[in-house]
Amino acid sequence: AGTFYDTIFNHPKDNVNKEIKSFVREFESNRNNREYGNLEKCIVLAQGAPDKFSNGTFHFDKKLNDVKEKLNNAKPTFMSLLEELEMLKQQKLIKEYRTMIEEALRGVYDPSASVTSNITSGSSSKHND
Repeated sequence: AGTFYDTIFNHPKDNVNKEIKSFVREFESNRNNREYGNLEKCIVLAQGAPDKFSNGTFHFDKKLNDVKEKLNNAKPTFMSLLEELEMLKQQKLIKEYRTMIEEALRGVYDPSASVTSNITSGSSSKHND
């Protein structure tokens, strides 16, 4: 501690200037080495970017085509299911209308008890046609 005190405080101006210059030199040397290393990493990444981009777009296009193909393959199944659902809905409506007509002919039809409005998504105007 005594040597440090003597070095700093007995000849303060000369020693402080030397220490400052030494510190700045060391700092710039370390900073330049670190910045050079970072610059090298950036250059390597930038050089590989076009390959990664083209490779990524190729895989993206392939996946997109696979999804398109699967959707096209599934479309007929969904269309047939939709047609079947519409047919079942119509058959249910026909049965409901038949029941309504039979009940109306017998005089027991109650429009508020009809389930047709549930089938046609709230459209009960078909009852009154």
